Amino acid sequence: MKLWQRFLCRHLISTFLFFLVSIFLVYVIVDLSAHGALFLSSETTTFADIGLYYLRNFSRHLELFFPLTLLLTVLKVLLDLNIHQELVALQMGGLSKKRILRPFFLFASFLALLSYANSEWLSPDARDAAQAFRKAHGKKQSRKKSLYTLALRDNSELIYHSFDEGKLFDVFWVCSIDDIWHIKFLKIGTPPQGSYVDHLQRNPQGLLEKTESFVAHTFPQMLWDESAILARFVPFEHRPLSTLFAQATSSTAERYKALSHLHYKLALPMLHFLLICALAPASMHFTRRRPAFLIVTLSLAGLIALMTILNGMLILGETQVVPASFAIWGPLVALFLWTVPRFAKL
Repeated sequence: MKLWQRFLCRHLISTFLFFLVSIFLVYVIVDLSAHGALFLSSETTTFADIGLYYLRNFSRHLELFFPLTLLLTVLKVLLDLNIHQELVALQMGGLSKKRILRPFFLFASFLALLSYANSEWLSPDARDAAQAFRKAHGKKQSRKKSLYTLALRDNSELIYHSFDEGKLFDVFWVCSIDDIWHIKFLKIGTPPQGSYVDHLQRNPQGLLEKTESFVAHTFPQMLWDESAILARFVPFEHRPLSTLFAQATSSTAERYKALSHLHYKLALPMLHFLLICALAPASMHFTRRRPAFLIVTLSLAGLIALMTILNGMLILGETQVVPASFAIWGPLVALFLWTVPRFAKL
């Protein structure tokens, strides 16, 4: 590795770690100010437990910490090079601006790989452990009922409260948005048998109304999967990439939601490359009056706006308003098409 490459890598890594630790410490301080007293009030809670809790939260929010930290890092390093004339010196040595940016793209690739690894192996378990810690040591709230769900082979869905001795309790069988069954007890079998059953259907006015009621009723049309695992519902954002991919390629009712979250988790690490392409032209442009504060402010506002748009598009993909791939990748592709021509002129 050449001298200028070592200089840039050292400057890039040290700046990134400084901003990352600073942002994470701010997050810890703000969270401790709200929940610290509750965490420390328990006699069984140690500082090691609290530290492990915040490390798990770091893994949970890695997809937010990395883009924000990289944005500040790229701006700081490139603006420093420009202000101190080091960028001019590198160019006088025969290095183009694009070649100078190679360490930045290599570093962005490393961060993207870390993000994917975190989404697959670390984040799902970290979310569950962090939520369990907060539930055990946080503020006592009114007890909420657990939610369980099961997708059937005909793309309908069962939502129930609990499962015990071959029975599901307090079940909603959602055949479609216009056809829902409520079953107090559903005995698993061939066919499944329900007790205290109400049939809800949508009327011409668009309202759900009860059309039938049974003390006992069998459901031969319910395509029950004998191999189904009756387990707690895991939110899609808590599932690893491999699980989302398997569910997105299956013909179940969860397919569209899983596909939307899969595209979302695959797209977020691409922000690292988009940030470099978008920030480099403004940061490396030589001028006597460099509006550094304006560049930083607009960059932060742009990142916040983009994250808000992606979260909104994720909802549209989940509800099938637009295709999941278009909902997530559409805004990113549009921004790449806007930034790449400007980046190519460097």
